[in-house]
Amino acid sequence: MKIIIDTCFWIALYNPEKHIQINDDINFISDFIEDQEIIIPFPSLYEFLNSKFSRRNDALHFQKLLSKPNYIKVDDSSYKDGALDSFFEKAINEFNDVSLVDEIIKEIISAKSFKIDYLISFDDGLNNYARSIGVKTYS
Repeated sequence: MKIIIDTCFWIALYNPEKHIQINDDINFISDFIEDQEIIIPFPSLYEFLNSKFSRRNDALHFQKLLSKPNYIKVDDSSYKDGALDSFFEKAINEFNDVSLVDEIIKEIISAKSFKIDYLISFDDGLNNYARSIGVKTYS
């Protein structure tokens, strides 16, 4: 199964003290994804690693995760233009919170080349979009 993971999961995983209300979910998801093919878009990595992710032990653990053969880091260059167009269209015409990283993830899960089966995100809008195109989500 191919699972794409949004930044919010990594933030909650490595900052459990700030996400106590979802710690059980994080532990379940961590076990669930252990042996699956994990798709991580580079923009999600940038977003996560530029957050307050600075503890040495956490960095070592995350580096080990990323080095596993089932963790696929995805270059976003094929998706940037479509995501950027979508971002500006939504930002200009709608009154909701828009994320360029989410738009990249939407482009990737829409691409037939990846055949994403599952999305891990705590973002309702992103989850709704994924379900609308037949991608399962964690709820």
